[in-house]
Amino acid sequence: MQTIKSFHFISFLTIFLTFIITYFEIIPQSILLIFKNITIGLIIITMMFSIFFSRSKSFVLLLIPLFFSFYMFYPNFLGLDGGDYSFWYLFPITTAIGFLFIGILQERGLFCFYGISKIFIIFFLLGITYYLLATFSVEFKNALDISIINFDFSSFIKVNDFTFLISILSIIFVTIISNIFFTSNIEKAPFWVLICLLIPSLFFQTKSSFILFSSLGAILFLVSLLKDAYTMAYIDTLTKIPARRALEEAFLKLGSTYTLAMIDIDFFKKFNDTYGHDVGDDVLKLVAEQLNAVKGGGKAFRYGGEEFTILFPNKKHNEVLVYLEDVREAIATRKFTIRDKNRPTKTPEKKIKPKNIKTVNLTVSIGAASSPQDGRNSDEIMKKADNALYKAKENGRNCTMMN
Repeated sequence: MQTIKSFHFISFLTIFLTFIITYFEIIPQSILLIFKNITIGLIIITMMFSIFFSRSKSFVLLLIPLFFSFYMFYPNFLGLDGGDYSFWYLFPITTAIGFLFIGILQERGLFCFYGISKIFIIFFLLGITYYLLATFSVEFKNALDISIINFDFSSFIKVNDFTFLISILSIIFVTIISNIFFTSNIEKAPFWVLICLLIPSLFFQTKSSFILFSSLGAILFLVSLLKDAYTMAYIDTLTKIPARRALEEAFLKLGSTYTLAMIDIDFFKKFNDTYGHDVGDDVLKLVAEQLNAVKGGGKAFRYGGEEFTILFPNKKHNEVLVYLEDVREAIATRKFTIRDKNRPTKTPEKKIKPKNIKTVNLTVSIGAASSPQDGRNSDEIMKKADNALYKAKENGRNCTMMN
């Protein structure tokens, strides 16, 4: 299920379906041409979202399809004559170069030196493109058409060797950088948007294909922005499990029957003082990992600090006790390795067996409460679970108490 929800899967599926629609002309070109203004609108709307979230990559890279959209449909707006002839020569080259220079750069925000630098790079590139479009000549066309690869791609690739090579080079570099060094969706999105924008030039060279894939590129950037916004709002950045706001949203979707468990790491403050906050952060990650594996339909959330919660929809406390005990025992029996403060910052060439490895055991206390039939709200249920947690600590910790 997680794979199906991933940004990569969504992007691949939508691009594949769009390719099928275009290849078999499921939607007539005459109808698609009516929606050319929707394409421009989608690009502008996504750029506005980029400004709102201060994301420079999507804003800057969308300037390329926006520029070529006006060139294809409203050339007089740019003071140019237009024409498909020069469009299909320069659109893929400008796109490949733009994504090669911008797509591999780290996202640092829009309203800063790095964001302004990206805007300058794209405007410089579009300025050169504008000049080449205005002065496009047969000599320039012949120079681009010089054979470089000793192989004829013309049966399935519609661009010349130079354009094909620079497109492949751009795809390779953007793929490597965005998928290995970047983690956020907005930094992975340029790879898929680059594929979107290059497909019309490489395989179709029709206005309708440009409309479809440019619209899809804008949508993929928009989806990546919204997914990242959701992650920042609802996912805890340290433990990677849902945060307190996500718990509050989950309460709104519950029925009348559910069980809430409050979990607290025993003596965590003492552990932090002894081993340091970096080690404490590692412990929080490991505990979250264990809690996230809870069975019985439970879902783990980080409530704050060293406190976590597990929510069991449609379950009473007698039904979830076994699952809570399984989680508690799994944490209690697991050995947590303390990292050496003097460990090297870089991985040594030869593996050296570490000496004096220190492991510690951690325990958690759990307090749980079920929703009654009298319709008490979630705040009251949480207080009951918190009282049960307090009793668990009074009872010697490392145990589960029900209220």
